[in-house]
Amino acid sequence: MYWVAKEGTDYLHVKVQSSDNGTSIGARSQQTEAQFAEFTQSKAELKARIESLDAVILERAGLYRRLRLPSLPDRQAEILRKLDIEELLGNDLLVVGTNAFVAYELFIGAKLPTGNEETEDFDLAWCRGSKVSLASLLGRKPTKTKTLFSVLKSIDSSYRISPRKPYQAVSSDGYEVELLAAPSTHPLPKNEAFDPMASLIEQEWLLMGSAVSVVVATVRGRAAPLVVPDPRWMALHKLWLANKPERRADKKDKDRRQGTVLLDAARYFLQASHPLNIDFVLELPDELRQHFDQWCADAGFVPLQ
Repeated sequence: MYWVAKEGTDYLHVKVQSSDNGTSIGARSQQTEAQFAEFTQSKAELKARIESLDAVILERAGLYRRLRLPSLPDRQAEILRKLDIEELLGNDLLVVGTNAFVAYELFIGAKLPTGNEETEDFDLAWCRGSKVSLASLLGRKPTKTKTLFSVLKSIDSSYRISPRKPYQAVSSDGYEVELLAAPSTHPLPKNEAFDPMASLIEQEWLLMGSAVSVVVATVRGRAAPLVVPDPRWMALHKLWLANKPERRADKKDKDRRQGTVLLDAARYFLQASHPLNIDFVLELPDELRQHFDQWCADAGFVPLQ
């Protein structure tokens, strides 16, 4: 809010965005004076609150580094923060692949011996309308018009959809963001530029169970939100990938290690929130049940009642 003098009278103007020209809400009066005073006080209070919170974040970021907790590259974090602001993260999109293991380490509260190696790409999965979507859990319908591609373009205008891989956006320096989608989520909204493959049945399993949401620090000490699939279903998804004939041979060993480690972690640390019990076992499709049974046999584990 600010005053504008015109023809001997002051008018109170409101500017919502920097690109606005401003709109007059009335000449100077007791009412507009009170509005301006309230605005000025609120702005000062918010500025003081931001400065206070910045100090807390700086302190905790230092502690985070000293504890050597897992972190995300700042480039990925910038995308996540923007998706969160636009209410896409958790409502429409989950973080999948290796990046999800940063969230699992924080959620479990233990360092995993494998899984969170830094990668040169960023994988997201479409979850709108599924049982793990935060919007679905709250009974809300999507109201935002932003898309994943428009968010990427707002961060780096060089992003383009790959002509050979329409599920992938690539920046001018080669950074890749991929959007995967389960068959049940097809087709995606018409305004979304990505075109994920419709045949990835394994993506269905990442929409099961209870998603995990954490806040992680970046390499430079900033905060970023992460919303990732249920760790039990992610683990079995990885074990299934390790035996998928079409899977690249150099990825299979890593998939197997990640899946085994994550199931072990669920067994020892997550029985309260994500139990490996009979109810969970009965949900498993045949494709995953055999991998779970094999893990149980190797670990000497009997599902709890």
